[in-house]
Amino acid sequence: MPRSSSSGNNPGASQQTKFRAIPRRSYSERMSETRAEIRRIVKEALRAITQDPNASMRWPSYWKDIVVKYHVVIEGWPHEEVPFRNLSDVSNLQKLDILLRGWQSGEIFFRRLSDDEFQMLSAARAAAVESSEAQSAGNQVLQEAVWG
Repeated sequence: MPRSSSSGNNPGASQQTKFRAIPRRSYSERMSETRAEIRRIVKEALRAITQDPNASMRWPSYWKDIVVKYHVVIEGWPHEEVPFRNLSDVSNLQKLDILLRGWQSGEIFFRRLSDDEFQMLSAARAAAVESSEAQSAGNQVLQEAVWG
């Protein structure tokens, strides 16, 4: 008896369009995976430059826990596209991809500060924090003082 179904010789063909052998990852899953990869790269880079096998990135306390403690800064951060903040607060996959590509390519990296550079950054940061303008326009000054 001939089959009248449009699936021909494959009775499960109608189901195949609904399920994939390798399911497509959701936007949320891709965001989580990208964040995790950036975090892994950052941790490895920080541990390599500091020679501290327990070093870990502290986004909210970056100045105190990274710059002051280790005398290193992140160079090449694309501030125009992605404000510097905890990766959990970056809610756009395209921005995370910019960061991931930057870390992978070496455009974003940790750089060791000389003692003179550290003293200059510390003085600039203290001046910006003390200034009454530090809360508004001073944030830009602070970013420039920290990032160069």
